[in-house]
Amino acid sequence: MESIGFGRKINYVPMAISLAVGIIVGLITLIFTHAALLAVILGVTGLVVSALLFAQSMSDFYGHWEINDKEIKARNYQNFAVRFQTVLIPFIEDEVKIKYSDIKALTVVVGKNMNAPANILGGSFYAPKKIMFHLPTPYYLNLKLKDGREVNLDLSVDWDDSETIEYIIALICSEAEIGAEIVKQEN
Repeated sequence: MESIGFGRKINYVPMAISLAVGIIVGLITLIFTHAALLAVILGVTGLVVSALLFAQSMSDFYGHWEINDKEIKARNYQNFAVRFQTVLIPFIEDEVKIKYSDIKALTVVVGKNMNAPANILGGSFYAPKKIMFHLPTPYYLNLKLKDGREVNLDLSVDWDDSETIEYIIALICSEAEIGAEIVKQEN
């Protein structure tokens, strides 16, 4: 099986825009003040501020992960510091690799006032597709590992691909020899 990817990965666009903003601020400062040190300081400040704005405005839909026959590879963008670092330096990402034998339990977490897509552990879906992407409700797989860690694998972006989601849940359950449960969040 080839790997199947979920979520969105932070790419080079935020870094390029932040760099461009920093350069433009630095050049404008240099042109009008002729102070090179001030231009460098304001350019770096513009770079950092625009990167901070990108990291802050990124929604929870950035949670890229991949699954194949051997393991699950996930990137954790839930922490602000990690998103900020990834915006500035997108080619340095901390990737977590999870072997199926390390998985102790699997839970499908569905947000408040939302049902899971049809065919996923008996759920049904009722929100229109156009508004689903903009809803802040969580939809993810919660993996409890044997070493005590918990890993959340985001499904929010790919919520409408219920056939693939059902397949990967079945794959994880069969490879890890565990069962799955569905949990409706209350908050």
